[in-house]
Amino acid sequence: MQQIVFVADFFLEQGIGGGAERCNEVLIDDFSKNGYAVTKANCHLLRPDQINSNDYYIVANFMNLSEECKVALKKARYLIIEHDHKYVSTNDPSKFVNMLAPFRYIINKDFFANAEAVCCQSKLHSQTLQKNLLINNIVNLGGNLWSDENLDLLESLIDSPKRRKNAIMYSLNKNKGMFYTQEYCKKNHVDFETIKATEYETFIKELAATERLFFFPQWLESFNRVVIEARILGCKLTTNKLIGATSEPWFRKYEGLPLIGFLREKKKEIFNVYTSIINKEPVTFIPHIPLPTISIITSLYKGGKFIEHFMEEVTNQTIFSQCELLILDANSPDNEYDVIKKYCERYPNIVYQRLADTPSVQQTMNLAIEQAKGEILTLWNVDDSRRIDALEVLAKHLVVDPTVHLVYADCYQTSKINESFKNNSGSGILYEHSRCDFSKENMIKCLPGPMPMWKKELNEACGLFDKALTFAGDWELWLRCVSAGLKFKKVPEVLGLYYFNPAGLSTSEEYQSQRFTEEKMIFHKYCHLFGQETYNKYKGYFK
Repeated sequence: MQQIVFVADFFLEQGIGGGAERCNEVLIDDFSKNGYAVTKANCHLLRPDQINSNDYYIVANFMNLSEECKVALKKARYLIIEHDHKYVSTNDPSKFVNMLAPFRYIINKDFFANAEAVCCQSKLHSQTLQKNLLINNIVNLGGNLWSDENLDLLESLIDSPKRRKNAIMYSLNKNKGMFYTQEYCKKNHVDFETIKATEYETFIKELAATERLFFFPQWLESFNRVVIEARILGCKLTTNKLIGATSEPWFRKYEGLPLIGFLREKKKEIFNVYTSIINKEPVTFIPHIPLPTISIITSLYKGGKFIEHFMEEVTNQTIFSQCELLILDANSPDNEYDVIKKYCERYPNIVYQRLADTPSVQQTMNLAIEQAKGEILTLWNVDDSRRIDALEVLAKHLVVDPTVHLVYADCYQTSKINESFKNNSGSGILYEHSRCDFSKENMIKCLPGPMPMWKKELNEACGLFDKALTFAGDWELWLRCVSAGLKFKKVPEVLGLYYFNPAGLSTSEEYQSQRFTEEKMIFHKYCHLFGQETYNKYKGYFK
C-alpha cells in the first residue's frame, strides 16, 4: 500500500488545537486504522529533495510551505485539503464584491490546478474557490471530521441543562469577530457571558450549558465546526452569512442525536472520497465554470502610431489564449498590417480582415459581432490600454453572475499616447462616464465607457449598433438594452487607461456639432429611463 506523507503547518500534538488540526488528525488516524503507512511533515521543515515521487502527498494548511517544495510536489502525486482560502493572499475572499478577488490577490493557482483534487468542506467554500480559480479538480466533501471520542462526548451532553442564556466565544483572533460580537450584543441590549475556547472537553461542556451563541466571524469560514457542535447540543445560533456549514443542504435537516448519526456516516463517506482519489477511482468534481471564448473587437482606421503598442498590450493579457482578436481594417491608409502580420504568425487566434471600403465605426463593429465566435464580446480601441488582467477580471464577473449581461470598470485617463496601464501620467484621473455604479438614472452618461464586455446574447436580444449613427452608437445600444430590462454591472476596480484623443470621433472639436445633434436625439428618445430629476437636470443642456 502506498506511503502517505501528510503535510501541514502544524499538527494537533504540537499544541495547535484548531478545527483544521483536529480534522487532519482524524483523517490521519483513519488512514492508519485502514492499513495505510502515514508520516507527518511540517511545512517549514520539508525540503524539496525530500519529496519522493513514489509517495502520495496530502497537503493541508501550507502557509509555511516553500515555493521550491510546491514546484517539487508537481512531480509527485498530491491532493490539497483546502482549509483557509490559500488561493487569495488575504485568506479571505469575503471582502471582495461577489467574493471575487482581483487578479493581484490570487495566489497558488498553479499549485491548486496541478493537484489531483482540491477537497473543500462546504458548498459555499467550493463554489467560492471555483469562481476565483476556475479550475476543474474541486471536490466538495460537504462536511468536516470529528473523532469517535468527540462525537461520543457530544452525544453524552445533548440533554445538558441550560444554565446561561447567551454567550460569545473568547478569541483574540480578529477573524473570529469577538469584539464585533460584543458590540452587537451591547447595541442590541443582549446580556452575555464569554466562553473561553480552551481545552476541547471544557469548551464543549460550556457550550452545552448555553441557550444561544452569538458568533459573527469577520472572514469566510470554510466550514466552522462550532456551529455544528452548537446544533448538536441544542444551542441556538445568531450569526452572519460567512459560515460555510450553513450552505450545506443537510444543515437544517439534522440536529441533536440525528445530526451525530449523520456525521458518523459522513465521516465514512469523506474517507472513501480520499481513498478513491489516491487509488485513482472515480470521484465527483463540482461543475467547472469555464471562461468561454472572448472575442476582442477592434475597428482599425489610421492607427499606425498606436498599432505596435496595442498589439503588445492585447497579446500580453493573462487569458489571451482563450480569446480571439478580430481586427477589422476599415481600409486604413497607415499600413498597420506590416506590424500586425508578425503577431498573426505567432498567435493563431488573431483574425485580420481588410475591408475594401471605409464603413462607419458602427458598421465595422456590427460586421465583427456577426463574425465573432466568442460567447463574450469586448471592444478595444487601438489607442487605449488595459491592465494585464482586465479581460480575466471582467469575464469572471460576467460568467459567474447569470443575471448580468454587461460589465464595465473604471479607467484612468491620459493625454499621452502609447502609455501602459502600469506606467501612465494620468495622475489617478478617472474617465468621467464610467465613474458611477449602474442605474437607469446614471445611464445619462455612457457608463460602459470605452471598455465594455458583454454576452453575445445581448445582441441577439436587442440587436446591433445603429448604423445610422456615427458618434454615439454605443450609448444608444446600451440604452436600448437597459430599456429592454437587461442588467449591467460595474466591477469596482480600475482596469483600463483611456487615451483622450484630440482627433477622435467622440472627442474632437471638428465633429462637436454633429456629435451633439446625435446625443440630443438619443437623450430625448430615452428620456423615460433617466427619471424626472435627471431629465430636468439635463434637458436645458440638450435644448
